[in-house]
Amino acid sequence: MTTQTKLDQDYVVELSARKDEPAWMKERRLAAWRKFQELPVPHYERTRLRDSHYDKFIPYVETPAADSWEQLPEELRRAVGDPEGRLIVVQRNSEVVYQQLPADLPEGVIVTDLDTAVREHPDLVEKYFMNRNFPSGDNKTVALNAALHSGGLFVYVPEDVRVKTPVEFIVWIDEAGVGVFDHSIVVAEPRSRVRLVEMALSPEDLGKAYRYGVLDVFTGEGASATLSNVQALGENVQNLVVRRTEPGQRSRTDWVSAEFGGALSVNEIDSQITGVGSEVRGLGVFFASGKQHLDLELMMIQDARETGTDILVRGVVKDEGRAVYAPYTRMRHDAKDSTGFQRGNTLVLDPTARAYSIPQLHVEEDEVQGAGHAATVGKVDEDHLYYLRSRGLTELEAKKLIVDGFFNTVLDHIPIKSVRQHVINLIERKMSA
Repeated sequence: MTTQTKLDQDYVVELSARKDEPAWMKERRLAAWRKFQELPVPHYERTRLRDSHYDKFIPYVETPAADSWEQLPEELRRAVGDPEGRLIVVQRNSEVVYQQLPADLPEGVIVTDLDTAVREHPDLVEKYFMNRNFPSGDNKTVALNAALHSGGLFVYVPEDVRVKTPVEFIVWIDEAGVGVFDHSIVVAEPRSRVRLVEMALSPEDLGKAYRYGVLDVFTGEGASATLSNVQALGENVQNLVVRRTEPGQRSRTDWVSAEFGGALSVNEIDSQITGVGSEVRGLGVFFASGKQHLDLELMMIQDARETGTDILVRGVVKDEGRAVYAPYTRMRHDAKDSTGFQRGNTLVLDPTARAYSIPQLHVEEDEVQGAGHAATVGKVDEDHLYYLRSRGLTELEAKKLIVDGFFNTVLDHIPIKSVRQHVINLIERKMSA
């Protein structure tokens, strides 16, 4: 059932009541709604957002739960693959409709949807929801999400616990006009380990739809978190997502981003590195085709000694596609004995495609171990193309081979095998289109 309603403060109160939320959550929703109305549209160097990107959606679609994997849409099941032995949570439009948890999940580990977590673990959610990483909503996308969030994931891993199976969170959008507001929280206590795979998917022929997602990550001292996202939404879907973390001391955070879908997609990843000795790596691949506009924003703020950051991104644009790669590293005065590196390369396959690389590196500390950035935007080497065609390959086959080799530098570093294979399949599909 689709709920078409006027979007105002009364609707926010109604949504909170529908979910039977405690007073503190209702108040945080209302505070976020007020903030949303005050905040300007986010500014990105080569991506122009307008107020119209924030007001054309249906705020909520009621979707029945699925009692089994077979009750989920066939196209979703085909895209995700065999669920056997996997830890999967599925959100369909506005609500989480299916959860498959292994029987051997370690004691104390919580994996559930955020709405359920608010009811069953209110103290934990109150501690982490819109607090440290998003204290009051400093971003219009985040504020709108905090006011209207529905569904989303909550993961909690206690101290010294390692979750062997990756947590897979699938956001499936199949209702035209809907606005999806998944808000996910991942908490990895000291010396724990967790891996998250987030996939945003939809039917390719879906009409206009809108996603405003948030991922909020907390890692304790010595913890390890691998946070992968694969975005393969339909060509009419708008995707605005903000992901943030403030890692603890001696912790390790790996961001892995794969941007392939959507009409307009902005993936903003923000790491505020205040823990001594913590390391953050950002890996990314993107492929813009047709009339797509993809924007990958990676921010690393190093505010503690002995920290390390490394960004490695490769992308391809073809047809009339547009892509923006905007890494930002800032090593503040307290980042003594730290390292910060960026590498980004974009391959342009057609003269009508456009790629924008905007690296920024600011080093305020005199005593760093190393820092640097390198970024290129270029065409396919004609000599390489000629050589491959002289060996009997068609032009398309030759370009496919070149693109595969180009992406392998990043693909080889993706730590989760299933994510790596899914990205390979998406590259093949893009090249064949």
